[in-house]
Amino acid sequence: MGGEDFTVVGLALDAEGIPPAKRYYEEFGVTFPALVDPNYATKFGAVPKTFLIDEHGVVLSPRNWENTIKELGPLKPVTPQIREQFQSASARLASSSVSALVAANAQDPTDQNAAVQLASRYIALGLRDKAYALLRQSIAGVEPREVATAGGASAVLLSQVYLQLSRSAASQELRVEHATMSFYLNPTIGFGKQIARIIAPEKFDGRPDGSFDNAFREGTLRRLVKERREWLNGS
Repeated sequence: MGGEDFTVVGLALDAEGIPPAKRYYEEFGVTFPALVDPNYATKFGAVPKTFLIDEHGVVLSPRNWENTIKELGPLKPVTPQIREQFQSASARLASSSVSALVAANAQDPTDQNAAVQLASRYIALGLRDKAYALLRQSIAGVEPREVATAGGASAVLLSQVYLQLSRSAASQELRVEHATMSFYLNPTIGFGKQIARIIAPEKFDGRPDGSFDNAFREGTLRRLVKERREWLNGS
């Protein structure tokens, strides 16, 4: 399907951001556009996952996708309306964008969605202390176990708060604590494996042969699943 009418875009959901994803892309010689989004790694559930998006921005079922493309007829270029929906990294960090979120956060410090959006920008700007403080404020009085038990969108959102807390925490101990809680709230397999990297980065990064410790990663995932079950039961 290669050509001007069809483009493959990879999206790494690595909680640690660009460096580990870049090493992977370079090791395997990836030539298609490759993006990294460390902010919303919990939204996708199990990974890897494939999305087929038409020129109007409509997400189509990945099942039987080759026949789906044939039924659509000749593919058309992406419309200007679709391009306008996406922000460049610089636009996302523009003062106007940040200011709007600062105002929203000031109006309602408990709005977790606004807090996550603003915190991710603060982290990108190197303002980790400010990100951490506003995230803590957004969950004041929230009982994570109750939210995890109820599940649904609230648990996913709170999981994102804790993921950002992990990314902005000042110590490794806090990073591990918050990342673990993020998994307890939204226990997806792919995300659990990312938590393993946060828990012990030396098992993944800077290894002499360039590989990561898969046994440690799988073992950590099994341990997190077991501990989450005990945590939900109040033990």
